[in-house]
This record gives sequence, C-alpha cells and structure tokens, in this order.
Amino acid sequence: MSGSSGTSGGRALWRCAMLAALWLTWPAPAGAAPKTDTVFLRNGDRLTCEIKRLEQARLSVSTDPLDSVSVHWGEVVAVNSPRVFEVTLASGARYYGGLGSAAGAGEVALSLGGGPATTLKLEDIISLVPIGSNFWKRVDGSMDVGFSFAQANLETHWTFNAGATYRSSTYRLSSSVASQLTAREDADQTSRNTVSLTGSRLLPNLWLVTLLSQLQQNEELQLDLRTLGGGALGKILSQTNHRTIALYSGLVYTREQFSEEPVGNAAEIAVGSQIDFFTPHNDNFSLTNSVISYYSLSSAGRVRIELQSAWHHEFLKDFYWSLNGVESFDSDPPETQKKNDFSLSVSIGWKF
Repeated sequence: MSGSSGTSGGRALWRCAMLAALWLTWPAPAGAAPKTDTVFLRNGDRLTCEIKRLEQARLSVSTDPLDSVSVHWGEVVAVNSPRVFEVTLASGARYYGGLGSAAGAGEVALSLGGGPATTLKLEDIISLVPIGSNFWKRVDGSMDVGFSFAQANLETHWTFNAGATYRSSTYRLSSSVASQLTAREDADQTSRNTVSLTGSRLLPNLWLVTLLSQLQQNEELQLDLRTLGGGALGKILSQTNHRTIALYSGLVYTREQFSEEPVGNAAEIAVGSQIDFFTPHNDNFSLTNSVISYYSLSSAGRVRIELQSAWHHEFLKDFYWSLNGVESFDSDPPETQKKNDFSLSVSIGWKF
C-alpha cells in the first residue's frame, strides 16, 4: 500500500466514522407523557411532572409538553410516583418499584406488586430510570463548539466535541467525537480527530466488562489513521452523587498508518481510569478526567498515553461553557516525529 492510497483510504474511513458517531450523539425529540409524578423541593415548592431520570445528581423532569427542567438531587426532599422505577444505590444495589412517602425525612418508600415497602435514603440513590422508557429517554449527552483567532499570524482554531451515553439496568453504551482544526497564514492547516465507541456490561459488586474501539487522526503527529479495538475488565471504586471513580485493564489490537511510513500492527495492554466529579448543589458543574496508557507487546519499551479532561459549568438552562484539555504522548514515534501533542480550548455547548 502506498502512502497516498493509505491516506486516501484512511480519510474515507474517518469521514464514515465521524458521520456514524454524530448520528449516535444526535438527540431525538421527546414525546409527552401524563404528569403523574410529584417532586417536593427543599424550599417548599412542589412539582407535578413526569420524572425522566436521575443521573449524576441531576433529576430531569418534564412539567408540560414544551418544558423540561433539571433539578439538583440535593434540593429534593421527597418524590412520589405510581410508575415503576429502577433505583440504583451508591453500593451498586438495584431495586424496583413505585415511589411513595416514607416516615422519615429525606427517605422514599419503594413498593412493588402490593408487597412490603423498602425504605431508602434519598442521599444513597444515584440513579432513577422509569421501567419501560424507550431508547431515547435513556440517552443523555452534550455537544459544544469553540473558536479562537489570533491577528498576528491570522491563526484560527476550531474545536467540536460531542458525546452521548445510553444507560440500561445492565448495559452502558457511549460514543464521543472530538475534532480540532487549526489554520495559519504561515503554515499548513492541521487537524486532530478522535471517534470513540465503548460498551460496558455491568456485573455484580460494581465490576464491569468493557469493549473498546477508537479511531484517531492527528496531522500534528503525522498520524493518518490509528484504529483500535479490544476489551477490558474494570471495577467502579466509588459512585456517589458527587463523584464516580473507575479503573480497568485489558488487551487491545492497534493498526497505525503514519505519513510515508509502513502500516504497523501491534497488540497492547491497556490500563485506564475514569474520574468524574459533579455537584448536587446550586452550582451545576462537572469535571471529567479520562487517562489510558497503552503498553506495546511487540515494540519493547513503547508506551502511549491518552489524556482527556473537561470542565463543564452551566450558565443557562441546558447551556454551558467548558474548558477542554487533551494530551497525546508516544514514547517511540517514527523518526523525526514529535512525541506529544497537547491542546487547551474553551467552548460553548448544549446538553440533552
């Protein structure tokens, strides 16, 4: 395979992957449903609504066909609903039933089929999902765009990030797109793109099995296309209404095409972690951190590290600004090529 044909084929595959990932992250319109649920807030307010879901300390509800809002879980003192919910605790335990009033403050009585009620503390609940919700009601995500301009060298820098996650009682599917484009008057245009797709099967005691797949392209590092696929075993070390911490390790197969270099194939050991922080209080922010190290089994001593961090802060309903940092490191790149590429960007986004 020649360098030009490899580049052309890589770009075609890259465009297809970008379109597929964007389709997965694009939200679908939500349908209206009867408002049979009640949420009681700490300030005394009472909302008659439809509970959509609770995730990362944000309770999403619909108050009428045209208005959906999010309530910080820390502001909720009681919930009532005749519908059946899947309720997940910080310990990983899951319960099913309708939501009713409990004798104690900050508690909910969970009952199913006329059996005895189970009393749970609201602070221990990290997820609420109505049973029977369709696919799109179990999806949440975001997308943001950033732009900067420097007059001195007429440099423009564009960034685009999008991600979506589908959650069910036993599975979690995630897709993400990260794209950057830099153009300067005195240099060639450069781009950096990453598409990731992951699927996890939740196991007892907060263990999980994950399938990993990723496509990467980085002109700054002369990387035309990197394709990665594999699997890992992980464990959620902590999940509360303030944070989620998980570790995983596994084996992946990587195919790389650098400019004017032969195609390389290698098996790698992957060791990664996901550390997310968020708040149930009035300031709505989240800090997500993902770091993965790859240790080559065919090229002794080669280590690759991929780091992604993002700070999101909501300033208007469903709109936020974010600070995004990305780092790619390769201890043994092709000769004359750079070992790392780091970028920092600010963007405005919308979550769904």
